[in-house]
Amino acid sequence: MKRALALLVGVAVVCGIGYLSWLNPAAVTFHWSPTRSLDAPLAALIVFAFVTGSLAVLSAMLIQAGRRAVVTWRAGRRQRRAERIDSWAEQGEQLVWHGDVQHGRALLHKAWRRRVEDARAVLALATSFRETGELQRARLALQEAARHHHTHPDVLLALADAHRAVGDHGASLEALERLRALHPRAPRVLRTLRDRYVELDRWADAAGVQEMLLSESREPAGTERERQYLTVLRYQAAIHLGEAAARVQALEALVERRTVAVPTAVSLGDSLLADGRRDEAWAVWERALRTTPRTVLEERLSGISTEPAHRDRLRSVLQKLRPDQVQFDNVRLLKAELHLADGNAEAAALQLDAIHDPGNAPGLLHALWGDVHRRRGQFELAVAAYARAAGSQHSHQCTTCQRASRQWIGWCPTCKQWDSYRAGVEIGAR
Repeated sequence: MKRALALLVGVAVVCGIGYLSWLNPAAVTFHWSPTRSLDAPLAALIVFAFVTGSLAVLSAMLIQAGRRAVVTWRAGRRQRRAERIDSWAEQGEQLVWHGDVQHGRALLHKAWRRRVEDARAVLALATSFRETGELQRARLALQEAARHHHTHPDVLLALADAHRAVGDHGASLEALERLRALHPRAPRVLRTLRDRYVELDRWADAAGVQEMLLSESREPAGTERERQYLTVLRYQAAIHLGEAAARVQALEALVERRTVAVPTAVSLGDSLLADGRRDEAWAVWERALRTTPRTVLEERLSGISTEPAHRDRLRSVLQKLRPDQVQFDNVRLLKAELHLADGNAEAAALQLDAIHDPGNAPGLLHALWGDVHRRRGQFELAVAAYARAAGSQHSHQCTTCQRASRQWIGWCPTCKQWDSYRAGVEIGAR
């Protein structure tokens, strides 16, 4: 069909040329320039002009088609090259995943060299080094990648983590600060930087980053969680200040109008005591004990009870605690301990006799009975009671990770929980 149409068009063109030649038999003068001319039939000149124009149009079309063909070829070549590099990267990741580390790394390195603008291969390569403990090689690969990807967030995060893994915390923070400068409001960057400051005990810096993170929080539940963590970081920053007066000022800024968190109250009282303000420390601890009964507060108060009047006041506070807030058997143990500190073994024995469930009482019960028997001169009973009092010394334990500590801690360094430590003889209702 196409051939017949082309033949028909050709016959029509020939007929048209013949018709023009028959209509225009006379010769005309065609001037090439002011001094040059040509005498030729008008039909021949018309045909020449037509053919010349057709050839010009055809040449332009051929040039355009050739250009499109070259562009298409180059695009296909680039696509085939990209697909080949993607295949190397994917095969390399699969080989590393299935244990063929050497071959997989070779493919990943090849993919990275052929296309440095794509960080996928080098990130996978660095990950494979990390997994086999080759931390320096992972860092070197990421440092080279960072020279090509100055603003790539995944590269900078991985580089910061690699620096941290080899112990170069300064370089790790530098990479994270560079990333924060590029993405000042990115929650992932802020959380990573905050956690790095926490690891280095740079609590004030961590609190500053947490404030920025809190300003970016949009969900109510997330906002409350971030606000609580900001309190924790400010608390940690306060208790690590060198001077007692500075600690007092920082902790007082954390005290709310009506209630005080137990860790804040305990540490504020400690700082006041260190600053020579004993009466103020007593007032802080007593107010906290009345509102939130905890053994650690009683321990602090009994520690500064140097006179019988002090211990009488403390026993009065313990007696007035609300029954739904405390475990009264443990309260009786602490009151007995205070009576023994006064030398009143009989009052202590009355408290111990009032224990409702002595079978489940802590070992402190037997230790206190031992003290009572010893003061009464019943030494055989005292020895027997002391023998049953193994582990009766005061201790504290995290309710989340079960980490034990001789000293009370406001923020668990293991599980990162706030106000999770409870005494072995805890008066607070669990």
